[in-house]
Parts: sequence; C-alpha cells; structure tokens
Amino acid sequence: MTNHLKRTYVSLMLSPFFSQIGSAIYVLGLNWLIVKSTGTTQLLGIIEGIGGFAFLIGDLLVGLLVDQHNRKYVLIWTDIIATLVCVVSSFLINNNTPQIWLLILITFILNLMLALNYPAAKSIVPEVINGNYLQKFNALSNTFFGLANIIAPVIGGVLLAINGIDFSEFILINAASYFIALFFNLLITYQPTPSVKNHQSESFLISTISGFKYVLEHKKLLLYMTSMGIFNFACAGFLLTTPYISSHYFSKITSSYSLFLICAAVGGLVGGLWLTVQKQKISSNRIFAEQICYGIILILGSLKFSIYSWIIIALVYGLIQSRFFGSMITFIQEETDISFLGRIFGLTFLFFDGIQPVGSFIFGFFVSTWGSWTYSVLGSLTLSLFGLIYFFNRKTFE
Repeated sequence: MTNHLKRTYVSLMLSPFFSQIGSAIYVLGLNWLIVKSTGTTQLLGIIEGIGGFAFLIGDLLVGLLVDQHNRKYVLIWTDIIATLVCVVSSFLINNNTPQIWLLILITFILNLMLALNYPAAKSIVPEVINGNYLQKFNALSNTFFGLANIIAPVIGGVLLAINGIDFSEFILINAASYFIALFFNLLITYQPTPSVKNHQSESFLISTISGFKYVLEHKKLLLYMTSMGIFNFACAGFLLTTPYISSHYFSKITSSYSLFLICAAVGGLVGGLWLTVQKQKISSNRIFAEQICYGIILILGSLKFSIYSWIIIALVYGLIQSRFFGSMITFIQEETDISFLGRIFGLTFLFFDGIQPVGSFIFGFFVSTWGSWTYSVLGSLTLSLFGLIYFFNRKTFE
C-alpha cells in the first residue's frame, strides 16, 4: 500500500470520527442548555424534531450532489459550512436566554451537512480503496465511528464539570472537531473516475428517478435496503425499550441505563474489530443468519428476564449491529456502479432514516404495556422477517 493510499485510508476513517464527536458533543450541550434554561424537554423535542427533517432533505439531495460533483469537494464544503455555522453561532447565541430560532437553525444546518457528508465519504471509498480492502476498511471505519459515541459523552461530562462553561464554548469545541475533520478531508488523494467526472448534469427529479430505477433493476440492492429498513424499524423499538426497562425494572441500580449503553458500545467495538480481522470475505447470508440468531437471543432473554440477561442483550445488540451495518455498506458499494453510489446511498439512508420515526411511533404505544416482553416481540419480528430474507437470498442469489 503506497503512502498516498495509506494517508487517504486514515483520512477517510478519522474524518467521520471527529465529525461524529463534534455532533455528539453538540447534542449533549444542547440538551444541557435547554433543560437548564427551561426546566423541561418539550422545547428540546421540537428542536430535534425539526432538525430531524434535515436528514430526510439531505438524503434526497445527496445523490444530486455526490454523483454530479467532485465528492472530495462535497466533504470539504460540508465541513467548512458546519465549522462556520458553529463559529458564527457562538457569538450570536444568548447563553442565558437562548434564541429558539437560532438553535433550530444551527441544528438543522448541522444535521443537513452530516446527511450530505457521510454518504459522500462512503461513495469515495470504492474509488480510492482496493476492493480487497473494502470489508476491512468499512469494519474499522464503523468501529471508529462507534468509538466516537463513547468518547463524546466523556468529553461532554468533563466540560459540564468545568465551572463557568457555557453553550457558546460547546459550539466552539464542535467547530474545532469539524475543522479537524476538514483537515483530514484535505489530505485525501482523490480524482473522480471517468464515469463520475463525465456524468451529465441532471435535475433533482431526474436524478432521484434514475436512482429508483437503478435499485429496481438490481434486486440485491433492493434486498439490502429492505433489510436495513427492517433492522432500523426494530431498532427504534429497542431504543425506546431501554430507558423504560432501566427505570421500571432496575431503578434500584442507579447506573443501569449507563451500564446498558456502555455494554452495547463495547459489543459494537468487539463486532467491528471481529469484522476487521476476519480474513474470509463475509457473505450477505451470514449477516442475515446473525440477525436470526440475534432474534432468538432476544426471545430467550425475555423469557427469564434479569439484569444479567439484559446486559447480554446489550452486548449482543452492539456486536450484531456493528457487523450488520459495516457489512451492508460494503455490499452496497460492491453492488453499485461508482457513478450511482451517491444516489443509492441517498435512497438507502432516506429509507433507513425514514423508517425509524414510524417504528418509534408504533412501539411508543406498546412498550409500557409489554414491558420486558417487548424484547420477545422484537425478537420474533427480527427472526421471522430476516428468516424470509435469508431464504429468499439463498434461493435467488446463492
């Protein structure tokens, strides 16, 4: 591997890592500011709800930008805009009486930049990294991304412990993380392949339609997108269940919620490292089979529910989640022509992001009634749907 390739390899891995640290610190600071200034979480829900639409808009626009423009420039400009927004906002924000319109605007723009940046990075990967390294790179990149979610709360906790720190300083720290990400993106050695460089300009509508047609013509891609939607639908119920179980089943264990999240994060790191060191190329059916096993574990864990089975569920969730997501990115990259990667990732994340609110809405009505049996429902759902996908995939493609 040449020095240029090594530098690009490291840069593509560390850039999303630092961006995610900044985003997580911003959310933590936002939560702290809103609760401190209003005493409730209602306003926070409104801000994050409106900000959530930015992900859907970004998922729709990313194909147009990434497939018709230099992908490195998309990475650079999204980081520049995010950095500038944070710097300017740090001077405009009123730390005692925060302007709601400004918080909505900051959150919306940062979410939009993230929605454009992440697929752009994933679209560059097959152009600059040899196919033999794709699985290892995506696994390691996903592991670093998960590590950012562990480091960010630690950094945020230290910042909150510092007397006198205010939200404007939180935003400046976020700006620094985006600036570091920008630095790494500038180090990427990248020249668009001819199929991307010579791609004819299309309107937003034509670009989106062509992406849909491409998916329909490639049944494997449709299968991968469907599996990611099923996973995120169940994940929405899983994430809603966790705080409820913590407060209603293990309230005497004050650190139970944090313990669960830490165990899930540790499982994610183990799963990512496992995928990284795995020499044999992993198959899609192997990943679907792991989801089936995960569904069985959820069912068994709910039958004799305890703090120990709950922690096992957390560890297995983190492990399976990291292997699933890291592998799906690789499968999509391998199945998609380079000139279509932006549109396909845009449609994939549109479906992936769009299904979670539906899952949250549906499961929100039942978690308090089902309690720990929610894991049995989620397990049955995962087992049956991924069982169908497994047999369909085996019969059709393998």
